[in-house]
Amino acid sequence: MKKIISKWLMGNIVKKITTNAPYEKVIKILTEVVKENKFAVVTTHDMKETYTKKKLNISSNFEYRIVQISNAQKSHKALTKMSFDMGVMMPKSIIVSLENKKTTLRYMKMKPWMVSMMFPELDIIPMSKMVTEIMDKIINETIKKSERNN
Repeated sequence: MKKIISKWLMGNIVKKITTNAPYEKVIKILTEVVKENKFAVVTTHDMKETYTKKKLNISSNFEYRIVQISNAQKSHKALTKMSFDMGVMMPKSIIVSLENKKTTLRYMKMKPWMVSMMFPELDIIPMSKMVTEIMDKIINETIKKSERNN
């Protein structure tokens, strides 16, 4: 019941798209598409590397990276003109993983009204819509370019 109410109220917060394109190709193209959309890759957390260093038992085909992206001008404006609290939403993360021999991209797609409830004192809906549109564009372009000549 809890899952039904959550889905009805919030929808699919985690946007997930799967492709047959090779994992490393998707990572490379994602980085290019992020730059084309005036964002930068701030850092990439390679969880396979992290787990290997910690000597955790993972399968040899385990691949999971958290690619964190940001637009310095937009994030600076949000922090300095709106609220330092906006930092909890930054940077944006895109997960790239290998699941059942398919590459999957996912990110948190919060609805603008949800974000506005988190920050009721701010007029954040326009910015939230813009960020959601950019994230969708980055993911869709990455998939499209990755599947070319695959």
